[in-house]
Amino acid sequence: MRKLAHVEKIEWKRPIEGADRIELVGVLGWQCIAKKDEFNVGDLCVYIEIDSIVDKDNPDFAFLEPKHYRIKTQKMRGVLSQGIVFPMDILHMTKKYAIGDDVTSLLKITEVEDDIPKQQPADKLQSIKQRHKKLFKNKVFKWFMKFKWFRAIVLKLLLPKKKPKQFPDWIVKTDEIRLQNMPHVLETYAGKPMVVTEKIDGTSTSFGLRKEKKRKYDFAVCSRNVRQADINQKCFYDDNVYHEIAIKYNIKNVLMKLMERFNATTVVLQGETIGEAIQKNKYGLMGRDFYAFNLVIDEHKIDSAIATDIVKEYGIKWVPILDTEFKLLQTVDEMLSYADGQSTIANTLREGLVIRDHDNTVSFKCISNQFLLKHNL
Repeated sequence: MRKLAHVEKIEWKRPIEGADRIELVGVLGWQCIAKKDEFNVGDLCVYIEIDSIVDKDNPDFAFLEPKHYRIKTQKMRGVLSQGIVFPMDILHMTKKYAIGDDVTSLLKITEVEDDIPKQQPADKLQSIKQRHKKLFKNKVFKWFMKFKWFRAIVLKLLLPKKKPKQFPDWIVKTDEIRLQNMPHVLETYAGKPMVVTEKIDGTSTSFGLRKEKKRKYDFAVCSRNVRQADINQKCFYDDNVYHEIAIKYNIKNVLMKLMERFNATTVVLQGETIGEAIQKNKYGLMGRDFYAFNLVIDEHKIDSAIATDIVKEYGIKWVPILDTEFKLLQTVDEMLSYADGQSTIANTLREGLVIRDHDNTVSFKCISNQFLLKHNL
């Protein structure tokens, strides 16, 4: 689970021009608006990241009700504020805390993300109908389906009893760390050539193939956190976009060919699915498309500069590569300014950038502040 709330240190304080009651404070590579003199430099605090949903039953978060308890990027008095800082007493401390401690679960904080909604009876009946089409065409059966008691029996008898497969433990979930949470990389990797790709705003999609026996393979189609059983599985979207892409690009066959080509036992391809009904279709696409950003063969992540050519041979797009010899800029602010710009796949602002070294020893994302403000994120 992503660390959404953690103990950190106030690194610096700055006044905000024209503001008497608030000031700007620095936490890691982030800047947040806080009450004036609520913190001193060096104080420990609880930092809650953007894209977080706080506990509505916690009175400490009551002031966030108008924002539906969601933490977003804000602009006040001409300055950006990303995340919220709280004094340590929000933890009602029963133990000592150190910098970096994760308090996400303690504060009951969750992440804004696509997930499977709880299925209603009508959804479950639709799923059964897809599996038993002949039965649902029977006139007597259709007549009895008018009655609630009969529908309840149908659900009990025909709903699949087998539990769906869990997210494969051999596929690493996609979740790049933001630069602001690891500002030290700018010094650690200074001067090292980096690959810069455009970060695309869609729904995270993972495909994997693992050889289990001589002629037995496990093919997995997954969203960010959930394995999608088949095209009929209910997901966040009206259609199962993950299996739709798997069919469109014949992904299983592609992974099989890659497995044979590299004499591998596992192949994983991950990327973003974009288009109609996904993240408000910021790219204005007709239909849906897929852009890969990870190719992992036997747990080895292939350099993006090489992977783009490999997947292209099988008709699959790679996220746009903007630079393969980029040198990190000196400050977080400079990197965030570099992240601003137009998308290379449509006439719209890009979400930001993903930056990696060629050895895949470090990887992080820079989200464009222009993008965040435009889309109220």
